[in-house]
Amino acid sequence: MRITLRLVLRFLGIIALISIVVLSFSQSNIAYKALSNRLSTYETSLSSPKQPTINTTRPIDSVQELWTLWAEVYKATRPDAAKLELMFNAANEPVSADDHSSRTQHREQLQGLDSIPALQTAHTKFVSVLKSWPDHAAEQIFNGTGVVIVGGGEYFGPAIVGIHMLRRSGSNLPVQVFVTDKTEHEDKLCKDYLPKLGAECLILSDFIQGFKVTHYQLKSLAMLLSSFEHVLYLDSDSIPLLNPETELFASEPYTSAGLVIWPDFWISTESPSFYTVTGLGRMPSGLPKSSSEAGQLLINKRKHIKTLLLAIYYNIYGPDFYYPLLSQGALGQGDKETFMAAAMVLDSSYYRVKTGVAKVERNTGFEDKGSAMIQVNPSDDFLEQDGDKPIQPRPAFIHANTPKMNAGHLVDEGDLLSTVDQKPLRLWGSRDEQIRLFGLDLEKTVWELIVQNGCELADVIREWSNRKDLCRRLDEHWDALFKDNL
Repeated sequence: MRITLRLVLRFLGIIALISIVVLSFSQSNIAYKALSNRLSTYETSLSSPKQPTINTTRPIDSVQELWTLWAEVYKATRPDAAKLELMFNAANEPVSADDHSSRTQHREQLQGLDSIPALQTAHTKFVSVLKSWPDHAAEQIFNGTGVVIVGGGEYFGPAIVGIHMLRRSGSNLPVQVFVTDKTEHEDKLCKDYLPKLGAECLILSDFIQGFKVTHYQLKSLAMLLSSFEHVLYLDSDSIPLLNPETELFASEPYTSAGLVIWPDFWISTESPSFYTVTGLGRMPSGLPKSSSEAGQLLINKRKHIKTLLLAIYYNIYGPDFYYPLLSQGALGQGDKETFMAAAMVLDSSYYRVKTGVAKVERNTGFEDKGSAMIQVNPSDDFLEQDGDKPIQPRPAFIHANTPKMNAGHLVDEGDLLSTVDQKPLRLWGSRDEQIRLFGLDLEKTVWELIVQNGCELADVIREWSNRKDLCRRLDEHWDALFKDNL
């Protein structure tokens, strides 16, 4: 009897153990199927043979929703590759302003091209998703025409000069000034001063999470996240000289192309590997000899939303990959080539201004030194290239980058004084030369604003608050060069 009972207990124990194993396997199988279904739904792993996908039927009602949607695609198509390195930087070879010849392919200066296949794979996945996305998906979230600037910190000062010059051109376009995060948002400036000029501050980090971006990477994101359909993007140191509403947005080439890009001083130096990565194989014919300059840019976001999204891809992964691919270490390497490159890869329309950039110089007493760049009106450029009568394109922007029109920096960093006798000097050439170029003494006009802003905002702009006697020193420079020059 005892033996029988013992056998029965053993049998029941075996049955219980088998039940536990079966139940455990069943639960694991359910969990595995659930996980598999989630992965199949989102398809965001680069290790998956499937392409990352987005919901093309989901309505997009805001800029934030647009970013949230595409942020997942950017993450899913991150290149799984080592950072690109250069054997040496490309030389900065100038292009004559009247040289309209086509570019030739620059030599390869990247070393160790092992990353190229992985870059090509990731790029192919991103572009595939981009092309499958309906063109009309985001057309309802952008409205109107406006100006976008990246400001904050030392960039607020020159940006305010540019906004004042925009108003003097007769333009009433709204302005959105983007700062990187809350630490760059200055309440007195953003809530009290800028609204009086028809400008508002927006914080990029309020829109973007999970991406560490800085400097050149910010510009394309600011363009996307602005509320405007038609955008004039300006670097903080690019000063408008014409009314954008009547001179830029309302005429060719913008009305047809929807994307206008300006030239730089230097030849293009993109790597041949860029064309491998993008699937083009080799450089297209007929590209301009000079590289591009992105201190100002016109874009119709309804027409070029995909161009802008691809340009953002190149900028998010720019420092490690696409900046060296597109410039190979040449002067100004950054976002400058990403916009034209994106349009070219997608075979989208764009207009590259053909009139070369002109240099504005100052004589330091020891040497002539570059101070600014003159970029012309694309409408004049378009008419000159396509018309029968020669036209002298008018200046549309002065990109005052060395030095920038930051009142505090100007008085503290020595650029306003001759290196020989320490006397005050002009930055943009003689009065007569400026009248010839611009039709007025432009430097005097801008300095009037610098003095006005520097004195009014000396204790408002955080970056100027510890600069001793800022207003007095600005007044002294004005009196020495402009007071009696009526």
